[in-house]
Amino acid sequence: MRIRQASLDDMAAVAELSRELAAHVGDNDPGSDASLLSDSGFGHDRWFECFVAEDDNRIVGFVLFCRRFEAHTRRKRLWLADIYVAESQRRDGIGRALVAAVQARAAELGCAAIDFELARENDAARVFYEHLDGEIYEAVEPWRLPSQFLR
Repeated sequence: MRIRQASLDDMAAVAELSRELAAHVGDNDPGSDASLLSDSGFGHDRWFECFVAEDDNRIVGFVLFCRRFEAHTRRKRLWLADIYVAESQRRDGIGRALVAAVQARAAELGCAAIDFELARENDAARVFYEHLDGEIYEAVEPWRLPSQFLR
């Protein structure tokens, strides 16, 4: 197994794994079309970076993340948007290796931390992050505005 930066050719596999992730957390199926992933990750206006876990030339996991910056703290952070490992490959250290790759990227970029959200019902992910010394950061609470208010 190896962790590497994703390529444009990997986006079909990431799209399929992201469908499994959506089902796992109870979100709507995003479909198998990888074009938005390809455009958003490799187009002229790049929105995210992605690492993949490859085992025997097959993508078995991915982590997708992007940059954050706050002017008032002058701190850079990464936002871990999605991480997923195929169910048949879990408990082999792949998730830990994907997170380690993001941590290395964060260090390379001079980031203070890696932020993420965790669905309250996702007990398996909670245990995973606890083993990585992750903790609930109670100084903030997640909120969301619909894009219609941003016009």
